Amino acid sequence: MSKRLFIYCEGQTEEMFVERLLRNHLAHHGVKVERPELCATSLDPQGQRGGFVNWDAIEFDLKQTFADDLDPNLRFTTLLDVYRMPPKLLTMSGFTGPVTTPADVETVEKTIEDVFSESRFKAYLQRHELEALLLADTDALERVFHRDTAGLQTMRTDIAGFANAEDINHGPTTHPAARLAAAVDGYEDLKASNAYFVLAEAGLETVRAKCPRFDEWLKQWEAWGMTA
Repeated sequence: MSKRLFIYCEGQTEEMFVERLLRNHLAHHGVKVERPELCATSLDPQGQRGGFVNWDAIEFDLKQTFADDLDPNLRFTTLLDVYRMPPKLLTMSGFTGPVTTPADVETVEKTIEDVFSESRFKAYLQRHELEALLLADTDALERVFHRDTAGLQTMRTDIAGFANAEDINHGPTTHPAARLAAAVDGYEDLKASNAYFVLAEAGLETVRAKCPRFDEWLKQWEAWGMTA
């Protein structure tokens, strides 16, 4: 398998999702997913990682990553949340308020790509955050967190009008991760593994049906892996 994909992840939740689900899935499409790396949060090479918070550190880190491996069969992408992205990146993209619509997200992705001018790199931002993927299948949530049925049923009612789970946001108490934390007791204590269990239970096809931007991102890597 000569085609390789490196995914630069926001945090441990994204990292576990990539390592345990996306890697196996894309292997069936001719793509070897390399070990993911968490976002740099400082310019210290030995510093803490995890968090889409420091654009200068991320820019430096990605430039080094691109330079370290010049394999033409290697591609690079990101798995970062739109929610609470670095203010500097918002300014660079021309935003003075929140990034909300799919077109807004594409504008920021283009800004990121233009910084690097690396032909092997395709930026991807999850609208609004990875937890939106979990809200695509409330049945799977209830099967995994069967002790929290009451909270999850309330959440299910609240989001019933959203055909596209990636539309769910609306504020500090109603973005996807906040909704899950309110519905499931102790959800944030084991956030990465909880997200993995739900997504594994739901299955990628179910999630993709309600998360069109995520679906398109995955399709491009599936198609790339199957090309000669």
